[in-house]
Amino acid sequence: MQYERLVEWAKGVWEERWPNRKYVTIWASAECSNMIAQNQIRAGRKLRGKARYDGLQSLDCPVIVPISDYGTRGKKMVLTATAGAYVFKFSQENEDPFEIIYASSYFDDDVQDLTAVAIVPVDKLETWAAFEFACARAVRPRIRRRRDVYIIGGTDAFFDPTVDWDDVILPDELKNDLSDDMEAFFTKGVDIYRQLKLAPFRKLLLAGVPGTGKTMLCAAMAKLAISHGRIVVYVSGSDRDGASFEKIQRALQAVTAARYPVLLIVEEIDAYLQGDDKARVLNVLDGVESPNNPEGALLLATTNYPEVIDERIAKRPGRLDRIFVIPTIQDDQHAEQMLRHYMADQWQEDHITVVPQLIDQPGAFVREAALHARMLAAHEHRTEVTLEFLQQSIDSLVRQLRAGNDFLRDRRPIGLSNNGGKSKKVSRQNPFGFRDELV
Repeated sequence: MQYERLVEWAKGVWEERWPNRKYVTIWASAECSNMIAQNQIRAGRKLRGKARYDGLQSLDCPVIVPISDYGTRGKKMVLTATAGAYVFKFSQENEDPFEIIYASSYFDDDVQDLTAVAIVPVDKLETWAAFEFACARAVRPRIRRRRDVYIIGGTDAFFDPTVDWDDVILPDELKNDLSDDMEAFFTKGVDIYRQLKLAPFRKLLLAGVPGTGKTMLCAAMAKLAISHGRIVVYVSGSDRDGASFEKIQRALQAVTAARYPVLLIVEEIDAYLQGDDKARVLNVLDGVESPNNPEGALLLATTNYPEVIDERIAKRPGRLDRIFVIPTIQDDQHAEQMLRHYMADQWQEDHITVVPQLIDQPGAFVREAALHARMLAAHEHRTEVTLEFLQQSIDSLVRQLRAGNDFLRDRRPIGLSNNGGKSKKVSRQNPFGFRDELV
């Protein structure tokens, strides 16, 4: 294991530098090798316990390849998490100076999580803990009132809460339940959590098939939260680092440090449940690592596949407080309302003819049908979208979806398989009521 090689190397360095001093080997915070922390925490920094940080020295370690990640800090591009080895130097009033040998490295090629170990004098754990805390504070995102949205993710991450609540087209009962739940938590629920000596952290899950408008709903709820003076923290898995627990951990640190009510948004939360990260995320949902923001924090997560999160998720109170299923179009009224919205000034009364064809489709289908109908009309140099263009658009989309389903159903594995090359079709019922066929 990589950590064993790190420990053996660190012990050897310690014996050379401090052969007669007792030490303890500990797991250490990877944030101590973060370039942001190392640049901000300068020599001369006073720490708890009357200790002082006197700087660091880089070491060559044969089992570590030094490498840094990078990202934005304010308006600048900076180096961030770093694999490397160091001697951190400290002094204390009326005592001899002392050192801590530190090494951080990546465990394997598949997970971009640093693992760190440290050799610490047995009587200096308090000083090291204070130093780790200072590094963590330097690295974690800072919530300031001058910004409404904080994005945890890569340089290209983007989340724009510009959707008005009135533009969300859902059954009125569902919309009211969502907005009421959020408002009730921030206005009354936070005090109730405090009275029960619980961290005021509420968790809502939006579940639904792709295209039902979960992302749009998140943007609308974020705008609603901002209008009431709350902060939005958005976790993005769309950068090169993908979905990792490290991002959720950074978001939780930011939420905890904030002194404002926070709406925390994690889209496609199932993507973060890979390998060991699954247990760590579920610990957050269980409350083991819940952020303790005295002003309240509400998690709004989305998923297309709730069964991936945990098959027991609906049966375990507390893991998620509420699960809202975002449905496909359920009735003619819902379908007409959505079609009118996307047709906008191109709406014609005879368009209502296609409404029955939109039942059981996600909202994204209606949006694309309206957009494609406009493109068909523009291609024919027409200034209005007739019923004929709208019907052509819907027929084209239906054929496209049918072709995609046929492709998935008829697809065969490439190469050899355990059953002699024969494909096996497995049918399962998913949690939304339709059937998926897995080949």
